[in-house]
Amino acid sequence: MSQPYYFPPPPPELYRPTIIHQLPQAPPREITVGRVLVHLLLLGLTIFTTTGIGTLLFLSDGLSQAISAGALFSFTLLMILGSHEMGHYVACRWYGVRATLPYFIPAPIGIGTFGAFIKIKSPIPNRQALFDIGIAGPLAGFVFAVPAAMVALYYAQGALPFPQTGEFPIFHDSPLLLLLGRLFHLPRDLEMNPIYLAAWVGLLMTSLNLLPVGQLDGGHVIYAIFGHRGHRVIARVIYLSVVGLAVYSYFRGGWMGWVIYAVLLTLMLRIGHPPVMDETEPLGLARKLVAIVGLIVFLLCFTPFPITF
Repeated sequence: MSQPYYFPPPPPELYRPTIIHQLPQAPPREITVGRVLVHLLLLGLTIFTTTGIGTLLFLSDGLSQAISAGALFSFTLLMILGSHEMGHYVACRWYGVRATLPYFIPAPIGIGTFGAFIKIKSPIPNRQALFDIGIAGPLAGFVFAVPAAMVALYYAQGALPFPQTGEFPIFHDSPLLLLLGRLFHLPRDLEMNPIYLAAWVGLLMTSLNLLPVGQLDGGHVIYAIFGHRGHRVIARVIYLSVVGLAVYSYFRGGWMGWVIYAVLLTLMLRIGHPPVMDETEPLGLARKLVAIVGLIVFLLCFTPFPITF
């Protein structure tokens, strides 16, 4: 009678679970035909609204000249805003951060637009990337705003004396425009031409974006330099300063935009600033020097009372 065969149990390592490595999925495409059409539609609407508002502002010069002035105003303003946002976008692509193309926001009031923005869809890897993405926009916009201001001042003419009665807005120039005016030996009071108005608005928006609060461009830069705690302290100091300007403007007939901006900054403080993936990587000397350049740009663009009555 034959004996049954004895089969020893398999070694324990054969019981280990099999790990199936999935191939990395391709990141979702940020640029598709449908999305590009949305961006182009918003850009087209913004061109229409800014041109229309610009035409209305210069309607006293005659309809044909007003339309030309509106087109000049729209082109100059959107070039400054577009270069600002493309500075952010190019920096995001450099670091492999997912981001959308610029969204332009049309508006039927004010200057014809509420500005433009890009949407960042992935975490920022380190402080160096955060700094570069934050500072790239204001510097790129400033590079376009300076020649626009120089062209505007070259063609500017002296303004007529102000009337003695009635209430009317007075546009106060930023330090950059004042310095360029002295360089060109121009009188203090100038007629507002369309390129002048676009450069004036572009410089103002550059200074507002450089305020170191929340997720504004200045907030990104301050977070990259001083970290979470430093950003928190500086943001609150600047926020209280803006609230003070808003209160003063409300009671003294100043620019009411500070009131709106104070509300916006309140929301930003509540949201806070998201951390970067690597908080420890140092910025280095070169970026600290660029931060000083950014501070100079802010001081050249900022005016505490842009409009008074």
